[in-house]
Amino acid sequence: MIRNTLENIYSVSKITKYIKNIFNSDEILQDVWILGEISNFKKHSSGHLYFVLKDENSQIRCVMFRGNSLYLKFNPRDGMKVKIRGSINVYEKRGEYQLYAKEILEAGKGELYLAFEKLKNSLKDEGLFLEDYKKTIPFNKKKFAVITSPTGAAVRDIISISTRRFPNIQIIVVPALVQGINAAEDIAGKIDFLNTNFHDEIDFIIIGRGGGSIEELWAFNEEIVARSIFKSKIPVVSAVGHETDFTISDFTADLRSPTPSAAAEMNVPDKEQMSDSIQVLRDKLKFAIVRNYEKKMERLKYFKKNLVYLNPENKINQYYQYIDEFIYKASNILNNLIKINEEKIKKDLQRLDSLNPWAVIKRGYSICRKIPGYQIISKLKDIETNDHFEVIISDGKLIAKVDKKEEKKT
Repeated sequence: MIRNTLENIYSVSKITKYIKNIFNSDEILQDVWILGEISNFKKHSSGHLYFVLKDENSQIRCVMFRGNSLYLKFNPRDGMKVKIRGSINVYEKRGEYQLYAKEILEAGKGELYLAFEKLKNSLKDEGLFLEDYKKTIPFNKKKFAVITSPTGAAVRDIISISTRRFPNIQIIVVPALVQGINAAEDIAGKIDFLNTNFHDEIDFIIIGRGGGSIEELWAFNEEIVARSIFKSKIPVVSAVGHETDFTISDFTADLRSPTPSAAAEMNVPDKEQMSDSIQVLRDKLKFAIVRNYEKKMERLKYFKKNLVYLNPENKINQYYQYIDEFIYKASNILNNLIKINEEKIKKDLQRLDSLNPWAVIKRGYSICRKIPGYQIISKLKDIETNDHFEVIISDGKLIAKVDKKEEKKT
């Protein structure tokens, strides 16, 4: 507490700090909305904004630093009635209190801004702004459509710039309302119309208009327009207002252009530049072909020069000799293999002859087989008394009957 005595004398800086602390300790002054009219507006080269906010009885100095001013949706000017959110504090250097603005809305437009933010967040959450759904504008463009007012400056700029850059390009102008009650439905309907009737003919669509207030641009903030853009099979370029204006259509479109003129500049190729680029590519290709030819000729000369040393005829003769030697060796190996196998076959034939049952029979042996069935009888148990059997001998066989069985005596 400052007491009014000669014993307590404060410096200007100290008393200013004291006052500033009072401002800092007041919760209301740290986050407050103020309604007033802009006066003495100045934009510094640094990007900071300086102005006075006044009403019929009072005024307060204001400053908005560049970090906050970048997010403004309009250009403030003298005489404009605004709502400002910020904090009030003391600027110690001059000992003045002032409003440090964080957010500025045009008076009466706050509701539109809130509606804009609500729809933008809803469509964003739904995925309509995702890059995954963005379609690519074709490089080789032959025809495109413009949905805009047929009498506005936007369509004249687009046609003028497009035909100047590429005289052969075809432009379909689709007249549409760009502001007013029925504008959003009209724009959405024209997008659907082009997709139904010209899907295979046009390369992209430009929708847009020149600058204006938030109310005048509002048709491009409607959900019906956003959904028509999103479902369009033809790529859509949004070119609404000035560079600082942002609409829902900008976020939904496949490409956002800051102005209608820029839309033509960005999407219509410059024919002269393309021609120059093609010529440069031709020159590069010609140089590459000539250089490649020269390299091949140098390589051919190198091979011709080395033929004397390589002498293919010598190599061929060496291969002839190698083949003769190979045939001689192979012939010797085959002959040896034949002799070895002939000896083996002779031995196998002799072994087979010794095992041949007819050879045994010719030496006086015979084979007995039971009738019927012709099972070979090798033991007494294989046949019974009165059974018939045959005896195979060297020159025929005998049919006999068992009268009696006698076991071998040990």
